[in-house]
Amino acid sequence: MFLLDWLPRTLLYIFFVLSMFSIGLQTTPAEIRSLLKSRTHIAQLLLANFVVVPLIGLLMVRTIPLNQASATAFLLLAFTPGGISSLQFTTKIKGEALFAGSSAFTMSLLALFISPVLLELLHPEDITVVVPYGRVIAFLALFMLLPLVGGMWVCHSQKHVAEKLIKPCALISTAAFIGMMVLTGGLRKEAFQEVGQTALFSMLIFIIISMIAGWYMGGPARQTRPVFATVTSMRNIALCALIAVNTFPDRAVLHALVAFAALMIPMNMVFTLTTLFRFKKEDKANKASLGHKRSAPRHP
Repeated sequence: MFLLDWLPRTLLYIFFVLSMFSIGLQTTPAEIRSLLKSRTHIAQLLLANFVVVPLIGLLMVRTIPLNQASATAFLLLAFTPGGISSLQFTTKIKGEALFAGSSAFTMSLLALFISPVLLELLHPEDITVVVPYGRVIAFLALFMLLPLVGGMWVCHSQKHVAEKLIKPCALISTAAFIGMMVLTGGLRKEAFQEVGQTALFSMLIFIIISMIAGWYMGGPARQTRPVFATVTSMRNIALCALIAVNTFPDRAVLHALVAFAALMIPMNMVFTLTTLFRFKKEDKANKASLGHKRSAPRHP
């Protein structure tokens, strides 16, 4: 995020704050208790993000002829889950907003401590990973945890106010996200030119495989599968960039990270829109079928 100019960076902060605040506005104590009981989902999410996807990334780096900068970016992305921009998509799945928000926060926090260890262990060269822990923890607290708690407090104490705020918060956060994407178009174009076709195609395959892994580890429930697919495929670009700036002298690593972000966001947008359309179509068909059964004449 520090790579962005002040305006797109501000819009991104607005998106983070309002997304988490909106999740809090819709969160009840019963939902929190239900989330804490869903240990299977949490375990599957951790397995997908800290075991399966890192292994996929490591395999691709060792089998595809990538330059050093692209290979390093690949490993960073594979080892670092918690892409907070996934909230733009996962919170749109009905009934999964709390799980989506808590997943993004949990993955980001765990990645802060687990990802550097994985990178030092599995990077082809001996490196000492430098992470500004205080800066990242402050960001998570200020832009994710506090808005979430604040929204939950409003939901608990002023239910009618919370209901009125949900839609405006969602609209403003979406507008901020779109504005940020428009303003950073030049940065993404430059990154594409720097990275090259082989790396871009490899990133595309990596995103698709990560989506598939998340989907199948999301369990049988219709709503959780798309959330798992998006959370798993959208990696933590911000944390990767912080590690890259403080650890690797080659700025080409940053170009590869920006290029990956430019691919993963539109791919997940298309995936989410397709999923929502399919859900809507299925719900409409189920309602029609139920109505037909009720209206069917009964024969003695």
